[in-house]
Amino acid sequence: SQIPPVNDFKVGMKLEARDPRNATSVCIATVIGITGARLRLRLDGSDNRNDFWRLVDSPDIQPVGTCEKEGDLLQPPL
Repeated sequence: SQIPPVNDFKVGMKLEARDPRNATSVCIATVIGITGARLRLRLDGSDNRNDFWRLVDSPDIQPVGTCEKEGDLLQPPL
């Protein structure tokens, strides 16, 4: 059996996440729920109808500041 990834996230933390409705767009998101190794995320500026789940080791999430370091731009959610 595999060991699930460590989840050091807390509700209220901010991170950068790919917009699930536009995979080329990276937005600021807030962790609004945690279940095991899964994070319930809400893109800042959107409502709960667009919440989505990601695993803590998903390549679709990254620490705040990653876009700036890599020369990418953060986008507002659609």
